[in-house]
Amino acid sequence: MYLESSKDILFLVLAFCALWFTAFVCWALYYVITILRDASNAVAEIRDRIAAIDDAVRMVREKVESSLGSFGIAAAGMKMVGNYLAKRKEKAAEKAERAVEKVKKKMSKAKRRLLEELEDESEDLM
Repeated sequence: MYLESSKDILFLVLAFCALWFTAFVCWALYYVITILRDASNAVAEIRDRIAAIDDAVRMVREKVESSLGSFGIAAAGMKMVGNYLAKRKEKAAEKAERAVEKVKKKMSKAKRRLLEELEDESEDLM
């Protein structure tokens, strides 16, 4: 490879800059994807736990209602406990949704910041 003019050196430098810029973008995308995957796994785990709680509450409610048919007061108390647990489950689901929204907001902020940095770097290259 012979460098005949300063134009050839410029093209060589631009090629190396493009290579490093591409490596940086790949690295940044890897970390963004990793963060999104972890957030998705956390949300899935929360949903699984809420589903398990829901199944347990339903099972307990059905067993209590069937076995305490003659004990009205005890059955009413257990229904209140079931309703309390259902409300608690709803609150947990709302809390999980808020956590998901927070993660989404943070990810959108990180994405905007990354795009701004990429734009700044591309302007610096020009």
